[in-house]
Amino acid sequence: MIKSLNLPAIQARLPQVGLSPAKLAARLHVSRETVSKWLHGESIPKPDKLLRLGTTLNLKFEELVVLALPEAVPVVSFRRKTARKTRDNHLDNARETGELLKELVKYLPDTRLTHAPVLKEPRLDYDYIQRIAKDVREEMGLMSKQAIDFNDLIGMFNRLHAIIIPALWGEKQHHGNALNIYLPDSETTWVFLNLDSNLLDFKFWMAHELGHALAPTLDGDIGEDFADAFAQALLFPEPDVVTLRNKLEMLPRVSMRVQKIKTEAKKRIISPYTLRMAIEDYESAHEAAPINLGARNQFMAIATTFKKHFNTVTQLIFHNTTPDPAAYINSATETFGSGFFDALAAYCQQESGAEAYLHQVLGVSLADAKGLIAEFKK
Repeated sequence: MIKSLNLPAIQARLPQVGLSPAKLAARLHVSRETVSKWLHGESIPKPDKLLRLGTTLNLKFEELVVLALPEAVPVVSFRRKTARKTRDNHLDNARETGELLKELVKYLPDTRLTHAPVLKEPRLDYDYIQRIAKDVREEMGLMSKQAIDFNDLIGMFNRLHAIIIPALWGEKQHHGNALNIYLPDSETTWVFLNLDSNLLDFKFWMAHELGHALAPTLDGDIGEDFADAFAQALLFPEPDVVTLRNKLEMLPRVSMRVQKIKTEAKKRIISPYTLRMAIEDYESAHEAAPINLGARNQFMAIATTFKKHFNTVTQLIFHNTTPDPAAYINSATETFGSGFFDALAAYCQQESGAEAYLHQVLGVSLADAKGLIAEFKK
């Protein structure tokens, strides 16, 4: 179901309870811009704010929220690059890509015709997300293993029937580093992952996209927050947080604690910042006294320097060379276990206009599209 606010009921109730949008923002401890977005139908409150909104306006859930069956419109979510803002044209282009991907559904293996296991009622709750991450780790067979590797993540994508699409979007020029597209009519999830990304970022984004695959109908800020929280819990679950936090408590200086976090992060191939956020979220959820890890901006600088010691995925897979069409296709099939190029090859053999199709879906030049088609015909 698609959930939206019952805006006429809210607008009618505000003057009845003596509140303006500005006063409502103050009452709910949110910005005026946030309330403005709610009242213009541009976003919907997070669950805790939704509950407080209903209480403040004395509206029951069924009076506050309108539920509707989803249309067959692609649900898209970006893992955008730092400081890049997702604009309307980015969303429109992503939805257009989703419409094009609908044409590939019939070329997917028969296993894609079964329902993928997804969460019934995903929500942004610390204990809930930790429990879901624990269940996923058990399904991945990881309970006796601390560090998740890329094969573990790839295997889970396949269990969720998510189609991985390795993309070569460059390190800077593209808007995003990952794009998740869910097609409601076929219940298929398509995950574009930018290979021109640092290894640490790439691993977190893979876990993040798994979160989207588990909760495909959550979009917007709620979907992004859920996917981020799930990725963090999956890569560094609560029991490991407790163990690390106990060790940090015994260290007398901030510099020693930061070094300990960096050592743990290197072992797991994840960012030290992910570990810090996991510790802070644990402390907040359990109302524990925070451990002093230094100023956050200084820690972020340390994490940025730490990341520079790792290559991009492209450099690792293709050994610092530009891949030709054969190498690109083989990496998608062998490294990521993706059936995307098999479906694409079948499409190119059956449909006309394949060059333009590849150009639009993959974002490659027409020359590169011709090279891929030539490889499919070998």
